[in-house]
Formats: sequence, C-alpha cells, structure tokens
Amino acid sequence: MPKLSLREATRRFAVSRATLNKNLAKGKVSGSRDDAGHWRIDTAELMRVYSPREAVGWTKPDQVSRTEPDQKADVGHDISTRLAVAESALEAEREKNAMLQRHLDDVRRMLPPPESPGYPAFRKRPRSWWPWDTNK
Repeated sequence: MPKLSLREATRRFAVSRATLNKNLAKGKVSGSRDDAGHWRIDTAELMRVYSPREAVGWTKPDQVSRTEPDQKADVGHDISTRLAVAESALEAEREKNAMLQRHLDDVRRMLPPPESPGYPAFRKRPRSWWPWDTNK
C-alpha cells in the first residue's frame, strides 16, 4: 500500500494532525521519516488504528448512472412532499402565534393603565444623595 504524508493522512482519516503526531511519538502508529525528515505512514497502519473518513453525501455528475431511467420524477415528488410538510408546519406556527397574541391582549386588558389610582406608586422625587435628609 502507498505511504501517506501527515497531511494526506489527516484528510483521509478522521484524526487531527496533533493527535497523529502524538501517536507517532508514543509508538501507537508506526511510520518512517523520509530524506527531508517528513513522516510517511503506511495506509494499512492508519486503517489499523483509525477509521477512514466517511465520503461526502454528494456525487459528481460523472457518477450518475446513465443507464437508469430519468431520476428527476422522484426528486419532484420528494420536493412536493417536503413543501406540503413545510406549509403545514407554517400554518401550525401561524395558529400558535395568533393564540399567543390573543393571550397577550387578554393580559394587557387585565392590567390597570399606568396613570390609574390602582397602579403602584413610585417615588416622584429623586432620592437625595445626603443620607441624613430630613425632608423624606
């Protein structure tokens, strides 16, 4: 199997460069240094210790099968299903918002207006900085 550099190993396997350096120093992963002093690690050794990184969920256009029938019909059905679910979720959120607005209006009606006699009285005059003020 080919030998990988540290950068290639961190890209292909789910491991950070610092972790890989630490394990090389401890001897958990065996590798050799080339003439320039860079680590070269066998792919089989990396597979023994680490799991390969999962492939990304997208495909290149060249990887689409040309022998199968057109796949866009399923995509359209999937999009229309997702749209219907999103519209029903939006309608539920609108109903919830309307209910909360009605509740807020009810609470506002229960509160006395700010200038009414039942409203809590606050100190009209600012407090004096002098602690022995006799005009309290």
